Amino acid sequence: MYDRRVEDRELLFGHTGRLYEGSFVLYDRQTGSQWVQVTGQAKTGPYKGNVLKFIPSTVTSWQKWKTLFPDTKVLPGSGRDGFMGTYRGFLQSQNIGLVVTHFNQARLYPFETLEEESVINDIFRGEPIVVAFYKAYRTATAWRREVNGDVLTFRLEYDSQKGFLIVDNETDSRWDPITGRALDGLHEGLELPALTHNPILIDRFKAHYPEGEVYPG
Repeated sequence: MYDRRVEDRELLFGHTGRLYEGSFVLYDRQTGSQWVQVTGQAKTGPYKGNVLKFIPSTVTSWQKWKTLFPDTKVLPGSGRDGFMGTYRGFLQSQNIGLVVTHFNQARLYPFETLEEESVINDIFRGEPIVVAFYKAYRTATAWRREVNGDVLTFRLEYDSQKGFLIVDNETDSRWDPITGRALDGLHEGLELPALTHNPILIDRFKAHYPEGEVYPG
C-alpha cells in the first residue's frame, strides 16, 4: 500500500496488465509513468526514479482483524478467481518472508526462520527493531523497539484470552504484535513506531532487492 501523492501531485493509478520480475506494473494516468508494485519505484516515464511512500500494512486473517477492529469497513468488489494472485501464507511458508525496508535498504526474514524464532530482537541499519511472527495466522510484523529513548528487548508470551503477545524485559509491559500497542504495564497505551514491512515471495525479494540481506545473514 502506497501514498499516491508525488511532488505535491495526487496521482490516479491503473494496471498495465504486465509483469516486471514477477511484480505487477502500474501506471499513473497523469503522466503514463510505469511503477513496480513490489518496490513502488517508477521505471519509465517523467517520474522515473521516484519511489512512492510506503504505508505500513498487515496481512492477517479476517478473523483476527475483526477481533482487533470490529468496526472495520470493507470495500465491496467481485472476485477474479485468483487471476490477480492468491496469498497463500498458510501453505507456502517455505516460499514467503517478511521484507523490512529502511532508507532504501532491505532485509528479509523468511517465514521458515520465524516459525523457529517467533520474536527477533535485531539491529537493522542502526535501528533497534523487533520482528514478531504470529504462527496461528502466519502474520509477521516489524516495529522499532525504542520507546521514549529506551531500547526494549522482547520475548514471547501466550495469553489464553488475547493470544500471542510480546513482552518487553525491561518493564514487563505486554504488547499486541499486530497493532504495536501496549495493552498493560508501565507503557500501557503507547504504540511502537511502525516500520515499512510487508510479506513477499522470496524469489521476488532476490529479484527486486539484489543487495538485500537475509536474516540471520
